[in-house]
Amino acid sequence: MSGRRVILAICLLLLSGCQQWRLPPAAGWVALDAGHFQLLDSWPGAPQQLVQQLHWQDGERQQQFLLTVLLQADGYLLVALSPLGHEIWRMQYSRGHQLNVTGMPPFNQPQFARRLLAEMQLALLQPSFLTGRLQQLSLRQQDGVRRLLRSDGSVVLSITQAGLLQPGSQIGLSSTGYQLQITTLQQELL
Repeated sequence: MSGRRVILAICLLLLSGCQQWRLPPAAGWVALDAGHFQLLDSWPGAPQQLVQQLHWQDGERQQQFLLTVLLQADGYLLVALSPLGHEIWRMQYSRGHQLNVTGMPPFNQPQFARRLLAEMQLALLQPSFLTGRLQQLSLRQQDGVRRLLRSDGSVVLSITQAGLLQPGSQIGLSSTGYQLQITTLQQELL
């Protein structure tokens, strides 16, 4: 291998290493399509607990479960329950971007859990908390629909009724791979 090729290989390795260093999961960065979103490790609003019903559809597969969500200044706790009340999975995300997940696959996989939390934050938080946390992505909200867009303007994720948490409200998320309907059953301010 010539000296020029070795130098080029080292430069490429350093460049890819710098990209990984710039957007590490340990700092809350989550890959979303061709871009990234940095998770908030604390809830910026009033502390609250939600009980939500989730209906997930991925092609022919469908899944339904209840989700209890605790939103506090020191982080997030999500616990999913089967329709019979059995715990399916649990995720805790706290200050310093500390993630703990347990339960059934794929929810117990850190990468999947971070993406789920990113989409939840994109659906629940006001745009002012989100826009500065996007890399190579942007948000556009129009006519009750919030869209996460690639640099070329194409849609990564569509969210209807974003930010609505009151009982009876429904938030819908859709992308090319799945659709998710979230219905808030209970909301308790703490």
